[in-house]
Amino acid sequence: MKLRKFFANVLLAGLLMTPMLTQAHTGLKESTPKNGVTVSEIPEKIDLVFSAEVRLIKLELMGVGHEMPTSFKPTTEALATYQFDTPGMHPGEFTVNWAAIGEDGHTLTNSFKFVVDPDASAD
Repeated sequence: MKLRKFFANVLLAGLLMTPMLTQAHTGLKESTPKNGVTVSEIPEKIDLVFSAEVRLIKLELMGVGHEMPTSFKPTTEALATYQFDTPGMHPGEFTVNWAAIGEDGHTLTNSFKFVVDPDASAD
């Protein structure tokens, strides 16, 4: 009887922790351009794909010493996929800084980098 109660408690604890584990792993799943790549063509858009729905509250496209324009506008709607136009993009090194609010109300922040080099070979 004690063994059965023990296993029931272990199972219950596992079930109760599943939502917390799912939320704890919310983050940027992929981006276009990808982190650390060098692309030969100037991207017209930046795509962000998160592992769960988030409210994106900040997106900065930083060139060396200056911020680049994008079509980003903060939203109250939670989505897993976002896409932004990048007018005026040019060759150079770029950092994308972003912040989002996850389903659990916690703020997530991170960044990724890429390079636009028209002389780079296309993969």
